[in-house]
Amino acid sequence: MDALWADLGVWGQSTVIVLGAVLALVFVQRVLLRGLGRLASSTENDLDDRLVHFARRFAGIVITFLAIAGLLRVHGVEITPLLAGAGIAGIAIGLAAKETITDILAGIFLIADRPLRIGDRVKIEPIGGHWGGWGDVLDIGLRRTIIRNTDGVIVSYPNGALASSVVTNFTFERSPVRVRVRFQVDYGADPSQVRALAIATLAQVPGIVPDTVDVVLTSIWDDARGNLLAGLLFEGRYRIEDVRQRTRIRSAALEALLLALRREGVPLPASRVALVSAHEKA
Repeated sequence: MDALWADLGVWGQSTVIVLGAVLALVFVQRVLLRGLGRLASSTENDLDDRLVHFARRFAGIVITFLAIAGLLRVHGVEITPLLAGAGIAGIAIGLAAKETITDILAGIFLIADRPLRIGDRVKIEPIGGHWGGWGDVLDIGLRRTIIRNTDGVIVSYPNGALASSVVTNFTFERSPVRVRVRFQVDYGADPSQVRALAIATLAQVPGIVPDTVDVVLTSIWDDARGNLLAGLLFEGRYRIEDVRQRTRIRSAALEALLLALRREGVPLPASRVALVSAHEKA
């Protein structure tokens, strides 16, 4: 075998190495990793999916490095000093590219810890801001995670910043999520009547899970405490299946509550300006 390898010559050996690298890359990407990907997708745990995704990104880099090292050795280039020099250069590059390395390491931890998955609806704090916050995860890369927010804007988060932020995952367990809506009525309203009316109204709103509605009196607001309105503060609580419909369902719930209160003649709170005017007239 050694004699046959020697008979190929330098350029023949180089050709074999290049062809071998190409075949190895094709085999790993098209056969090995694709088969592992199908196997991983058939399991309930998504950790194996993340590992396959990670391996797919690194396979080309590893095979290319080995091919270059083989070519250098075939052409008589001693690679040991190069590896030592590469180590020193790697340290220098690492110091210069600290943030990039931090993002890559954070990406590995995100893949291992699984605080979010592709397709999840998440809320990110504190780096979300106006254009971030709520969104759907499109891709988890080695350096950046791509999220499409609720405005349809694609936001690219550095993994280093993402790993240090608070990530709220609303779809991780695929269970109904509780939503709260607050509304206020006048002090003269009957709390029992308001509660019964609100429960019956919210139970009829499309998208709210049946038998999950509850309404509680949370506070007695007074304009002396700095609020614009004075009255009884209620909080309606209910659960929804699809958190992506949260804003639409909440809007429908508030609209239904307002119409029901007006229809039943439940007095709404007066503004501070109105209270002051009434006092002055008295």
